[in-house]
Formats: sequence, C-alpha cells, structure tokens
Amino acid sequence: MTITFNMQAPWADDPQAKFGPRGFPLLPGGFGRSTYFTGATPTYAVKGSGCTLTDNHGRELIDANNNFTTLIHGVAHPEITEAAVQAISTGNCWGIPNAYEWAHADALLSRFPDLDQVRYSNSGSEAVMTAIRLARAATGRGAVLMTRAGYHGSSDIALSTGNEKERRGIPKGVTNDVFLVDLNDTEGLKQTVEENPTGFAAIVIDLLPNRAGLTALTKDYVETARALASRHGIVLIVDEVISLRLHHGGYIGTYGVKPDLLTTGKLIGGGFPVGAMVGIEPLMRLLDPTRSESIPQAGTFSGNPVSMAAGTVALCLLTPDVIARMNRQGAEARDAIGTRIATVGWHVRGDGSLLRPFPDNGSYDITTQRKLWWAAYERGVLLSPANLASLSSAMSDAVVADIAERLADAVVSVATV
Repeated sequence: MTITFNMQAPWADDPQAKFGPRGFPLLPGGFGRSTYFTGATPTYAVKGSGCTLTDNHGRELIDANNNFTTLIHGVAHPEITEAAVQAISTGNCWGIPNAYEWAHADALLSRFPDLDQVRYSNSGSEAVMTAIRLARAATGRGAVLMTRAGYHGSSDIALSTGNEKERRGIPKGVTNDVFLVDLNDTEGLKQTVEENPTGFAAIVIDLLPNRAGLTALTKDYVETARALASRHGIVLIVDEVISLRLHHGGYIGTYGVKPDLLTTGKLIGGGFPVGAMVGIEPLMRLLDPTRSESIPQAGTFSGNPVSMAAGTVALCLLTPDVIARMNRQGAEARDAIGTRIATVGWHVRGDGSLLRPFPDNGSYDITTQRKLWWAAYERGVLLSPANLASLSSAMSDAVVADIAERLADAVVSVATV
C-alpha cells in the first residue's frame, strides 16, 4: 500500500478546517503537542537540511529551534540518517536486547568516568521519572527537592515545580512531596534540607534551567547540594537533558561535582525518541533484573535500534572540538546581540551554544514572548516558543553571525513598539 502525504495541504493554513467525522479538529486546537503553540495559527515544516528548514509557504528558515535543542547536528545529517536507515532496514524494534544498545552505552559512558551504568527510556521525562523512583527505592524516603520554576519533564512530580496552570490535574498527594527553593538560593537549600534531613530521597538540579530563566546554577549552590546529599544519604540527580551539549562530560563537568544519577535525552538519540539515566553502580544495581530485590523498569521502545544507532553516531560526532567551536560561536552571538539590544533595555542570557534574550525590567510576559517569536520568524529565524536559540554543528560562523543580526533586529522591533 502506498500512501501519499500532501505536504502542501490547504488545511495546513487553518488546522481548524481539517475536521473529523464528529465535527472536531483531528488534533486539539490543531496541534499535535501544546509546545508548538505560539499564539497564532502555525506554519508547518515541509523539509529541511543542515541548519535550514522550509515551511509550507516556501519560506526558508534558519533552524535555531532544532526541535527544542535535540538536533545538535542539524536536520537530516547524512551520517546519522545512514545509521538510522541501516538499523530500521534490519528491524526497527525488537522484544529482546539489541547490539546497538551496547554501542550507545559505550559512547555515552565514555563521557562520564565517575558513573558506571546506563538504563534507557523513551524521553528525558521518563529518565527523570525513573531516577526519582530509583532514589526513593534506594533511600526508602518520599520527599524530593527541586528548583522553583524548573522543568524536568511532563510527569506529575516534575510538573509540581511549575505555576498553578502547570500543576492543574496533579493530586495534592504528589505536590506535597515536592519541596521548592529559588534558583541559586543556597541558604534556602540548606534550610529546606536541614529541616527534614531524613525525609528527602533526592535533590534534583538542572544546571542551566531554561524555564527558570536560562541562568546557570552557581558553583556554590551545586557544591552545597552535593555536600547535603552526601551528609544525609540523599541521592543527587543532575538533569542534563538540555545542558549535556555544553561540555564533553556534560555541563556538570565544568563544576567538578560528581552526581549520583544523571539524566539526559534529546541530542543522544540523533533525532529519535530517547532518554537515559546514567548512575553509580550501587544505585543502578536496583534495576538489575537478575537480583531478587530489583525494581522493574519497562518501556516498549526503550533502547530501540533506530534511536540507539542514530544516537551513537550523534554522540561520536559531538567531539570536544565541535563543542568548543559551537560554544565560541554562541559566545560571539551573545556579545553581538547583547551590544545591540542593550540600547533598547534588553540583554542576553545563556552559556555555550544556548542563548535567550530577556528584557532588563524582567517583564517578559507571554504576549511579549510570542511577539518576539513571530518577529524572529518573519526575519527567517526559528526559535523555541520561549525564544531559546540553540546552535547546531551544521552552522558556520557566517550563519551564526546572521542569526545574531536577525534576532537582534527582532528584539529591537518588539522593544520599540
């Protein structure tokens, strides 16, 4: 059977026009996921290559979204594509182990000499869920400490860090076990833990939390978290679903601190669904099914051959030299954008190959956020809906300089309205 996909379908301009048999749009609001929403009817991706993609209106965009930082080597990288095609041609998924898992685990663990084993899942959300469950099983405790306004995926416990809208539908029994401290509030971290040191199973930290403002955790905060965890038998979980890209040993490698568990995803799948939890053997052994005291962990597509094959190539391509080049490009872009937008009361946050403009007065409401997204889009730059720009290895210095010029112009246009 051959199915032809009409990439230029007229309903792409109005998702509400594509109704199902009962008169409703096929997708709620016309969206396959809520994070696509930018305040207006979306355009659709038709094709892409390298650092560009084309929408259904024929507009070519520089892709600084990269599927929310996932495509670190750009769209349809030939070596990654070849690995995925090779894997899928011999079987896209199995009900028994596959050799690609071992290759991927070897490539991933080579970056973390202080960690011992890895277990796969289908997303970063699942990896964080598993890490918290593992910490609770190992400690026999229930409470978890996180950063206020941080983001660790779409599980109930992770969404407990958000605002009232984000917590809607989450039982109080879940949120009661989550304790929040402000970003880089080291004293608040100490006080919260010391008030109930034997109650906490885990401290979960994101070293560069985008939702909390793309401001890096201070070394003092991270070192304090490590010291408190060690002193009180708490599991320190470092969430590197996004920040892994910033250093060959993960962003935690710049802090000189050893986590007990590290969660990641996105880029390690080469553009395919993936999540991973890397940890020390005394904790990871609880997932060993040959042990009678182990806890079960499943996932129909976890460690599937396609994600593992594509992800192994993506990891091998992300060498220290490539990371250093991207980080340099990011620093140059932040400087160029920052110089220009300072005149209209804005600045740039971020580190390495990640950057995000912010107004100096802190008034960054959703209306302003969406105006900037569309202003950048009209200038040929695709950002995340939160206006995060993530570079890819497919971008030359000239392309990054072009992004900086277009994004700065977008900010100025929004700030001076």
